[in-house]
Amino acid sequence: MLGTYNKKFLEKGMTLIEALVSTAIVAIGFIAIFQMVSYSVQAVDVSNERTKTGYLTSMVAEDLLADRYADFSGKKLYEHMVANRPTTGDKNSWEMASCTDGSAAGTTASNVLAEKINKWDKRFSTRRIKCDTSNPGKKSLKVFDICSAVTCEYVNSDIHDKLYFGKMKVTIKSSGTDSMGNPRKKTKFLYFQIY
Repeated sequence: MLGTYNKKFLEKGMTLIEALVSTAIVAIGFIAIFQMVSYSVQAVDVSNERTKTGYLTSMVAEDLLADRYADFSGKKLYEHMVANRPTTGDKNSWEMASCTDGSAAGTTASNVLAEKINKWDKRFSTRRIKCDTSNPGKKSLKVFDICSAVTCEYVNSDIHDKLYFGKMKVTIKSSGTDSMGNPRKKTKFLYFQIY
């Protein structure tokens, strides 16, 4: 009986300090997992917005290419867009610099270009992509020409036929902040030949 008593006496259970230390280690692990999950959700959200923006940007280019030969006052659509773009600033044929909800569903277009602009405004509205109202990203389309004559916006003596290009530029909010504490922005460019 004395031997059995000694064995039970030497078997020590977990002390309160050991229980607290193991609880602290498990808690630190859970905190790290929660932070990782939070970062992952944010990364998935940013990736989702980039994917949607890339898709919508391609849709604008495809819209313009689909109707590029549409007659617009005796000119093709892209020729009209180059001839009538603004002469100051970025010279964009279309731009959206604010957050819109795209609710102008009943807007009627008087011509093919107005119809395209209405469609692009609705595609880049807050119904489709997120927009930070305090610092909205800019979306724009610039149509420009390249030729060997001085009359074109870009002159290149090696080009024999006049070329038309489109540049789609979309700036969206990215994850995190810059060194000044402002939200980071990600800009996507898509260049495409129209004619």
